[in-house]
Amino acid sequence: ATSLILWNWVSSTVSQTPSELPFLSERVRIEAVSIEGNIVKIYVRNLVNNDVRVGPVYIINGSSGLTLAQNLSSVVVRGGDVIEVSVELKMLLPRGVYIAKVTTARGYEASYVFAVT
Repeated sequence: ATSLILWNWVSSTVSQTPSELPFLSERVRIEAVSIEGNIVKIYVRNLVNNDVRVGPVYIINGSSGLTLAQNLSSVVVRGGDVIEVSVELKMLLPRGVYIAKVTTARGYEASYVFAVT
């Protein structure tokens, strides 16, 4: 019975086109991060041809793993385009390593490690 279930799952996944697979239909990349005072600007590129809804964006402390700030709004990124998403911090970032993380509506995630020197 287990092998029949596995066969059905594998054959249905293999028979789908890439646009039907959620993990292939939404792919984004963080191209760069810039900091201006207490604002972190994250530049996100849509790597596929279809529009992608980019959802929550987070700034995470690379040492502790704590989320320092987030932008919960969502925006649509057209295929191949780059957008800027801003996250406002309550304070200036001290020296250290941080992670910018962006998610899509279907759960795809992209991260970018940056340092404040």
